[in-house]
Amino acid sequence: MPNEVKNIFIVGIGGIGVSGMARIFRAQGKVVFGSDIDTSEIIEGLENEGIKIYRGHAAENVSNDIDFLIFSQAVPENNAEREAAKGLNIPQLSYPEALGKMAENYKKVIAVAGTNGKTTTTAMIGWVLDQAGMDPTVVVGSKVLAWNSNARIGGNKYLILEADEYRRAFLNYHPDIAVITNIEADHLDYYRDLEDVRSAFEEFKNNIKPGGVVIGPENIPQLPEDVRLKVPGWFNRANAAAALATCRALGVPDDKIKSGLESFAGTWRRFEKVGRVGGTDVISDYAHHPAGITAVLDAALEVYKDPTRILAVFQPHQHNRTKKLFKEFVAAFCSSRVNNIIISEIFDVAGREEDKDQNISSQDLVNEIRKCGKNIDYARDLKDCEEKTKAALPNYAAVIFIGAGDICKVANKLVVDEQER
Repeated sequence: MPNEVKNIFIVGIGGIGVSGMARIFRAQGKVVFGSDIDTSEIIEGLENEGIKIYRGHAAENVSNDIDFLIFSQAVPENNAEREAAKGLNIPQLSYPEALGKMAENYKKVIAVAGTNGKTTTTAMIGWVLDQAGMDPTVVVGSKVLAWNSNARIGGNKYLILEADEYRRAFLNYHPDIAVITNIEADHLDYYRDLEDVRSAFEEFKNNIKPGGVVIGPENIPQLPEDVRLKVPGWFNRANAAAALATCRALGVPDDKIKSGLESFAGTWRRFEKVGRVGGTDVISDYAHHPAGITAVLDAALEVYKDPTRILAVFQPHQHNRTKKLFKEFVAAFCSSRVNNIIISEIFDVAGREEDKDQNISSQDLVNEIRKCGKNIDYARDLKDCEEKTKAALPNYAAVIFIGAGDICKVANKLVVDEQER
């Protein structure tokens, strides 16, 4: 973003990625304000840091002293503030376009992509560089627990960013190092099929700067056995291996990489222990793709051992994804040794026209998964999910809340209610 830009308005400022960028712009001395349709922990955090946020979208929120309007990808073109900006000839950029512009101000850009694992891998790389004294700036799609933020404000040499493949957003970045954790069929409301997804990742790889490096599944080494991670699961060892390869490419000594990875405490909603209710651990995880669900259930078994003592509570994210990956979701649960499951109704994705097809329900998943002998129940909404989970809790060592929607609210409420007893 050019230095002469002073006033930036962000539509949908509460988004997990765009809010991190807002923090960095503010730290650079720019005046940042914005709007969102609701309140949240993220929005309250931004307000506590001095960022003004309007509730709801209205044309009068946009004034002619704004230099740039940035909008989350969830914000449609006919949004009132975008329309007002158009009338005032205020330049507009999507979040990935703006992040691409911001990246031009850094000497080394590391962009981390992948269907699963990109958030944790981005955070791991940023944390290792932080601990090695390299002062990175980091934008990540989750709150890194040790920083208590989804952004780290650092110097202008290293920028580590999470590169989302949705709608080919990551093609706005031209990194020195492109990291690809894995490639699976996802976002099939946009991509035709797995081959179309792969073609986008090929374009992403071709976007690197001359002399740049691609770190992908084919050239990531195994993580040494003597590296003892705090975060569980084979998938986190895979994420750590990608982080190790990236940090080596940046010249970080192996001993500093090892100590950094071993001290990494995790991120928000990535197998995050929210608290305890009685004798039950409450875990929250963002997994919303079948491969991610398999990984989370495997991690739960690694930690808690006995599958009969684990309750999985899943909220599917997006009707289109649930319909197109229906068989894969069923297989993820049926192939796991975790036998006790609650599935809440599908999370509606606001602003996605592609998700208007409501001709599928979580009840369909429940009916199919039940055929493989699972002890499974359907929850019609979050209140029903909370009540059914609360009644079941005394029987389990752990309950794992899984999903990218608002299922985390149930996990948080159970813990808060316990603390207030």
